[in-house]
Amino acid sequence: MDKNTKTADEEKILEDALSPLVNRLIDKNYETSKDKIASQMAPLIGSAIREQIKSQKDDVVDALYPVMGNMISKYVTQSLEDILNKINTQIQNGLSVETLKRKLKAKIKGVSETELLLSEITNSKVKAVLLIHKETGIVLTHLENKNHTLNEPEMLASMMTAIRSFVNDWVEQNGSNQELGEIDYGGNKIIIEASGHSYLAVIIEGAAYKSTYDVIRTTMQNIVLHHGNMIQEFQGDTSTLDEEALKADLLPLLQYADDDTATTRNTQEKKKIHPLLYIIPLLLVAYGSYSYYKSYTNTQLQQKIETRLDSIPSLMLYKIQTEVDDGVVTLKGVVPFEYHKHLAQQSLQNIKDIKEIHNDLKVVPTLQDPMQVSSNIAYLLDGLNTQEGVGITYTYDYNTLTLNGSVFNPSQKEQILEKIKKIEEIKNIKDNIKVIPPKLSETLYFKKNKTQLTQELKKQLTHFAISLSHLDTSYPLKITLYSDTLGSPKKNEQLSKKRLQNIKDFLQKELQVKNDIITSIKNTPPPGIDAKKYPYKARCATISLIDKDQYESSL
Repeated sequence: MDKNTKTADEEKILEDALSPLVNRLIDKNYETSKDKIASQMAPLIGSAIREQIKSQKDDVVDALYPVMGNMISKYVTQSLEDILNKINTQIQNGLSVETLKRKLKAKIKGVSETELLLSEITNSKVKAVLLIHKETGIVLTHLENKNHTLNEPEMLASMMTAIRSFVNDWVEQNGSNQELGEIDYGGNKIIIEASGHSYLAVIIEGAAYKSTYDVIRTTMQNIVLHHGNMIQEFQGDTSTLDEEALKADLLPLLQYADDDTATTRNTQEKKKIHPLLYIIPLLLVAYGSYSYYKSYTNTQLQQKIETRLDSIPSLMLYKIQTEVDDGVVTLKGVVPFEYHKHLAQQSLQNIKDIKEIHNDLKVVPTLQDPMQVSSNIAYLLDGLNTQEGVGITYTYDYNTLTLNGSVFNPSQKEQILEKIKKIEEIKNIKDNIKVIPPKLSETLYFKKNKTQLTQELKKQLTHFAISLSHLDTSYPLKITLYSDTLGSPKKNEQLSKKRLQNIKDFLQKELQVKNDIITSIKNTPPPGIDAKKYPYKARCATISLIDKDQYESSL
């Protein structure tokens, strides 16, 4: 047996002999020195938790979740009960002086009474602020409100790091890059504002408002700006930090809370004001609302009146001013004849919101100024040219007006000439206006061996007839039937005749079209259509309006 083997055997014998004795000594020492062991282990717990989070954070999250969930549920339930009890107390006060003060305060601040009531019930106060290193979970520094003591901030930081890590990992798995922003528990909440290497955990009692978040963000910006490099290089040794400078940048958060508390206390200590004094602002608000409503209704009525006057051709040349005051209308301006003054007033009689009309229009004979006459003509034609199909130009050479252009139908032309003749300074009118109707056409496609009109074909013919009626023309229509040449010529001709008759009957009997109809049947496809490739395009009927030149050349 060599020397090494002998030594190992001796160690084994010694271990077997001493193990029972050592175990009994450890158990006896634990029973007699529990407090001493606890005090020695306490400083190591925080470091152990931080190391556990760094290496096995998922295990820490799983361990803390049941405890945190039950605690949060308990405090949320209790907080909701407290809020409901406070709201019930406020409602039971009814129309008290405090209720009137709250209503007026809500109006002045521009918020709802519910928001104000909740803000009174849930006063906001910052209890503590912790600056925590992201990677290690170590508390870099912290501040506490003078009325609140934060027990074991390292333990809270470790729990916060575990919860934040758990939530952020879950969010990343669901395709989002957002971080945990708040944790609510009962009447308190922890607002988290994160940067690259650290984050702020602000513990707030009550509700948090927009100004609270603004102060938190500003504080975090100052921390990154002043101490970003120091925090980035942090390796776990807090002695390397300038803790006083960090606390100086955190101090505005606590000062903000103190100012808010002082404001609330001063408000509560104000002397009571007689409720009648609140009536004055209410009266001012009511007067302002009434003035706005009156101005709005006057403006709406004035727009109706001006639209009505602008729609009358005889008054389009004259600038008539209108003033409206609570339904009383005053007309001002200059017109050439008493007829125009009476016409302006009569045209407004059926507007229901008008209570009274003061007609202050002055009658002044129109000046014989060629430039003024030309301006009147241009003004009138600008309005007429907005109609569909009307395009007219003019030249004016002192008492002689020459009109050029085109319209869709004769009735449009007659109406235009009648309106222009009302300008009395015009002695002669040379009419070069042409009636040029638009080219109307429709193509109807039939199914193989079918002659009846489908609903779609009837809609096409109805649309064609409506457009034709707007032209007010008696020029004839031309209907041409084409064939797909798939059957015998005789059969194709029979199908075409039946289709033609159905089209004529629908136009004349159903749609009451009075225009003459010229027909043509061809045993060929339409020009440019290959019947073998597109037989459905070859089985068609075309219907169109014959224009003036075609009609006169056919006579």
